[in-house]
Amino acid sequence: MRKNKILLLFFGLIFFVSTFYFSVHAYTDKSSRVDYPLLEDISVNIAQPSVSEVSLEELSIGDNNAPVTIIEYASMTCSHCADFHTKTYAALKEDYIETGKVKFIFREFPLDKLSMATSMLARCVDNSISLAFIDILFQNRSKWYSDNAIAELKSLSKQAGLSAEDFDQCLNDQELLDQLIIQKENAIKEFQINSTPSFIINDKVISGNKPYSYFKSEIERILDSYKGV
Repeated sequence: MRKNKILLLFFGLIFFVSTFYFSVHAYTDKSSRVDYPLLEDISVNIAQPSVSEVSLEELSIGDNNAPVTIIEYASMTCSHCADFHTKTYAALKEDYIETGKVKFIFREFPLDKLSMATSMLARCVDNSISLAFIDILFQNRSKWYSDNAIAELKSLSKQAGLSAEDFDQCLNDQELLDQLIIQKENAIKEFQINSTPSFIINDKVISGNKPYSYFKSEIERILDSYKGV
């Protein structure tokens, strides 16, 4: 009899611990999920969008007549993309973009649902601050790339001028979603982009994050070719 009681207590304890674990685990999964219908089952690699051409406004900074054009393809959840924007981009902007030598273009290349959601939000804020908002998102990646992603993104978006209603409408914008998917597919077809960050410096495709010295070397090489022309 005593042995049976001990076994019952043992199995009861296991049941309690298991129930607690799975309830906590389920809550954690729920809090980290991007809970918007358009994003719930999306494949950002293969899809059948309702649009066939990209009509997204180019997110760019710098002189349109600059001798060097740098296009960045980035995923908002990519740690190497965040490193570029927090460690390299500021110097590149100061030395070459603001001096009229480089035009910089940012293009989204979402690798997962959360990166697609953040890309959509950056497109829904006023276009004049989209690039600045993208920088803020990269600077604060450790906050929103978490179990509390939606709440953190809502807070950051509110600071950028999006109300809670605007936030919800943005993440349910089918046309915007399709446009971003098409842009990614075009990058794969035209430039064989398959990872982030990837850069195109004039016609040269470069994969992976590079230090400032690398960009400086490539830019100066192109600038030197213009001397005496």
